[in-house]
Parts: sequence; C-alpha cells; structure tokens
Amino acid sequence: MDLGQSAVHRDWPIPALIRLPPDVQHSPLPFSCLAASGTPHPLTMDPDSLEALQQALQTFGEFQQPYSAPIDPYDPDAGVIDAAVEVAAGCVHDGPPVIILDEDADEALQRYLVLEESWHGLPAGALLLVSGSKATAIPSHESTPQLAHAEAMLTFLGYLSIGFDGNALAAPGMGAQPAGIESDAFMQSFTVSSKGEAVPEATLAAWEGVLPDLLLALWRRDGFARYRDDRLVMVDPHRYAGVVETYLQGNPLQHADTFHAYAVTAFGQILLCGENTAVQISIDPHGAQVSADSDEPGPADAAERYWKLAFLLDVLDGPYLDVTDEEERPLHAHALDSLGPLAPDEIYSFSPAVVEGGWEAAHLVKRDRLAELKSLAEQAAARRSFRPDAEYR
Repeated sequence: MDLGQSAVHRDWPIPALIRLPPDVQHSPLPFSCLAASGTPHPLTMDPDSLEALQQALQTFGEFQQPYSAPIDPYDPDAGVIDAAVEVAAGCVHDGPPVIILDEDADEALQRYLVLEESWHGLPAGALLLVSGSKATAIPSHESTPQLAHAEAMLTFLGYLSIGFDGNALAAPGMGAQPAGIESDAFMQSFTVSSKGEAVPEATLAAWEGVLPDLLLALWRRDGFARYRDDRLVMVDPHRYAGVVETYLQGNPLQHADTFHAYAVTAFGQILLCGENTAVQISIDPHGAQVSADSDEPGPADAAERYWKLAFLLDVLDGPYLDVTDEEERPLHAHALDSLGPLAPDEIYSFSPAVVEGGWEAAHLVKRDRLAELKSLAEQAAARRSFRPDAEYR
C-alpha cells in the first residue's frame, strides 16, 4: 500500500494504526554493547504512556503511526512535517522484551527501544537510542540534540490517548466487552461541530448488531452530525450503498465482508466499516482509489471493532481530513475562504474533475454530496469498463 505524503492527504484519510505486512518479523536484537547502566536520570516514558503503547501492540499488532514532527525541536515556530513511527515488539539478546520505535522525521531512519521491564538499573519505560550495535540511554537532565529529538518523537504518543480500558483490550475470545459507551473517554472528547438530523429509532434498530456499537451510540447522541470543524460527517449507510458497491466492484476486498459507508469527509472521501471484521476502508472518489488498513481482514469481536473505530476517529483530524494540490499545499482553508462553509449536504469537489484537471485550487467547487459521489462513481465505472485490467491499490 502506497502511503507517501500525497497518499496520506489524498487517497487515504485514515492515519491511525496503519498495519505493517504480516511477514515482518523481529528476531532478538544482537546488541554487543548496551551503554546504559551508568546513565543517571534516563529519559523514561510515564507508566500510562507505556501501557497505552503495550495495549496498542496487543490489540493491533505491528503498526505505523503518522504524526506531525517539529522541523526544529528548539524552535516551535519553525513548523512541522509529516512523519511516522513504526511500532513493533522485539527483545534484546539475553535481555528483556522491548518495543521498537523506528521514526522517519529525518532522512535517515532512527531506531529507539523502549524497555518493557527494568534492566541493568534502568526502569521499565526507559528509552534507548540505537546506533549500530549499541543502544544507549538518553540522559534527561542535560539539554542535548538527542534528548530534544527523542522528546519530539514521543509526541506521537498523543495520538494513542483514547482512554483505553483494560477489559476492552483483553485477548480475543476472553469475553472482552467494550466499556460503557456513554461514559467512555472517547465519547466525552469526540464532540460535534454541527448537530445533524436525528436518526429514527427504526434506523437504529435496523443497524443494531450490524455496525459497531460506537457508531450507534454516536447516532443516538448526535444524529448524523458533523465533527472536526465540519470536515467529517456521519451518513446513513443505506443511502450510499450503491456508491460503495460501485467502487468495490472487482476489488479484492469486495467479498471479504459486507461493507457500509458511515462517514464522508469535506472533500468526499468515504469511510467504510464491515459487519464482521474490524478493517477500515477509505475510498477516494476523485481518483477512484480504495485503501484499507489490512489486505486480509479476519473476523473481529465487538470489542475489537469498537476500539479500532474509536482509535481511528480519535486521531482523524488535521491534515488527514484535508487534501493537497499538486504542490502539496493544503486546500481546505482555501476552499473555506473562497467558497464559504459547506451546507449539511455538501462537499468540496473539483470542476473539471481531478482525473482531467488535477488537484487544483482554481477548480474547487461545492456540490451536493450524494449526487456528486454518485456521479464520480459512475465516471469511475465507465473508465474501468475501458480498462478491465486496472489494478486496485
């Protein structure tokens, strides 16, 4: 799956927990020297952050977490760049289990290890900087470039804070149930920017047990509301069934589950979830591209479906709800200034279409959401009929 910067902004507005290929394995890490035991006041994760990281690995397996990295850790006004941290489980040779953090904010990949247990006088949660065959603790009482860079990297942990409950992250098959939805920390933090039309009881009843419980809780509380400064709107899956069917036609995921649209971004990207799996799918209608966080989704229980959706919605903000032009410049602010805010049933689109005129600010228009998505889907189907061997990403 191509997850370059442009793909993150255009084709895949789902940033949370991009799963790594299942064939990625980590053998014991053969460090010949651990220059750590004599380091006073080593940089250490607080227990809550370490637990959140451990729980994320337990629930999702190895994953990649995009985040906004500061260009200069010493200058907060210097701006940020798109970066990512790959998170995996490992162990040190003849040593304790560790969490491996590979981050790409600089041109060269930087690896860190997080101790899951105390070792050689270092506490659990201590962060080790890897260089060649050495892993070195980072002193926290001295102002150094290594400390500044590591602390900036650790800001990715903020994307993991959704108030996990221990029971909700129990191993599958252990009777785990989601925490009380109405009192959950996610429900308190995920608030509407514009109220939506109330969802009829008949609609709620029809989708009970089909969609994740979290979606039904949001519908009951907020209706088909808008969130994130009106850049994300919840929708009635039934009305978008034809659009979803068109885009998934011939896609390898088409028969992996029965998928339903539940949300649409301000630029028309469609978010899907399944009835029996926890895979999250995104459709970019402008490029007719279908992306997913798993190529081979398996069955998931209610708890896993709940938490993966909560995790996604919690971090789905900022650049992940925007698109960029050909020069990688965000377009939402321009659209808002030039065209004004969207009505409840509108999206920003392009005329001429992106496949003809590219991602250009001058082509931005407002369109009726459902009518435009149907039109784009029909155009995509027509193009596909002339290219039956077209590949899906």
